[in-house]
Amino acid sequence: MKTNSFTRLLQKFVFSATLFSLWTATAQACSVCVVSNDESRAAYYATTAFLSFLPLMMIGGVVYYIFKKYR
Repeated sequence: MKTNSFTRLLQKFVFSATLFSLWTATAQACSVCVVSNDESRAAYYATTAFLSFLPLMMIGGVVYYIFKKYR
């Protein structure tokens, strides 16, 4: 009985994913996907890089704190 409900859930997920992948008007409506000037593009890339490295910096800070505390 559980596999039947799982199969139905999987079918709904695949159907929804297919439907959304075919609906391309949503992707074209994104305000930051097409950046018109270079200044905005640089800010977009800088923000993306900062937010990508932020978790690594936070983990590094915690490891550094623990290392200094128990040294």
